[in-house]
Amino acid sequence: MQALIAIDSFKKSMTSQQANQLVATQFAAHGIKSQTIAIADGGEGTVAAFLANQSGGEAITVSTVDLAQRPIDATYGYFSADKLAVVEVAAASGIQFLAPGLDPSNTNTYGTGLLIKAAIERGAQKVIVGLGGSGTVDGGAGILRALGYQFYDAEDHELTMVGADLGRVSRVESDNVLPALKTVQFVTASDVTNPLTGEQGAAAIFGPQKGLAVSAIPAYDQAMQHYMAVVAGQVSDQAGDGAAGGIGFALRHCLGAKVQSGFQLIAQLSDLTAKVSGADMVISGEGQVDDQSFMGKVPIQISEQAQTAGKPCYLLVGNQKGANHAFADHGVTAVLPIVDHVSTLDEAMQQGSTNLAKMADRLARIIVATTKM
Repeated sequence: MQALIAIDSFKKSMTSQQANQLVATQFAAHGIKSQTIAIADGGEGTVAAFLANQSGGEAITVSTVDLAQRPIDATYGYFSADKLAVVEVAAASGIQFLAPGLDPSNTNTYGTGLLIKAAIERGAQKVIVGLGGSGTVDGGAGILRALGYQFYDAEDHELTMVGADLGRVSRVESDNVLPALKTVQFVTASDVTNPLTGEQGAAAIFGPQKGLAVSAIPAYDQAMQHYMAVVAGQVSDQAGDGAAGGIGFALRHCLGAKVQSGFQLIAQLSDLTAKVSGADMVISGEGQVDDQSFMGKVPIQISEQAQTAGKPCYLLVGNQKGANHAFADHGVTAVLPIVDHVSTLDEAMQQGSTNLAKMADRLARIIVATTKM
């Protein structure tokens, strides 16, 4: 009996690799063999997934700043033979850096730009930027500034390009951009299809979860439209431009980035489809599954592959929202929440590894018992 285990990270609790190994250990205790895949979709864990699934890479840690310009160390992946760098927006501009008093108006992605700059200066000719987990809505202006773009207001004062500066931009200069940008290929790893502005835009959809007051959305969206018009010469509804608070727009328009599904990048790298076909069952999961899971989240993309291959698929999750039949329609045999007692969110995250191991043990016992019947 062979299980394929590909669990996404449980944010603030377990990485994909840690979760996979916990389940594999419990399965092994019951005689179930396992193969694991470190998985991600462009968000947290993307660098680790690349390093786990592709040989010849190393984790490079550099000094940068977070979304509030506080000094931090952050890591990107580098594959010297391929001159390939993998950068997570979440590493320097992630939502985990938000604190009281911070919101999109006073934060930016400059730190992520410094990571990209460091990778290029190391020799990268291709940079994959994972757009998940961002805590900013700056239209990617911070990244552009770190790479040499300069933004000025109507009085010719240079702007730092936090969110509050979006509506003040009068012109953009590119004379001092990093020369190597001319030859570097950019790829954005994202499954988000939202445009930059409008009812489905970056401010309206992603702003509130990053601290933007609902009442401030219309004005912020107007400022974003102004910024887009100055940078691109027009306002458009290009799908994917709203990813990561507008980083999708900046990388596409200014750096010529091609968009690829974050999940599909890792799936192809790990040969996921073939491994699903070769397994007797598939185990996936993440911290929470809900209605948004059906919009391209990792566990559902994996369960759909299992469904195509005719394999049972179990999701081990921290929390489930949504009816069981909705998940069944996407190839999920069962959703198994791992928290078995009343607890706070903080307690559940602290006890995540223990809870996951206990649920994996229960599932293994059920699998073994039913196969003997």
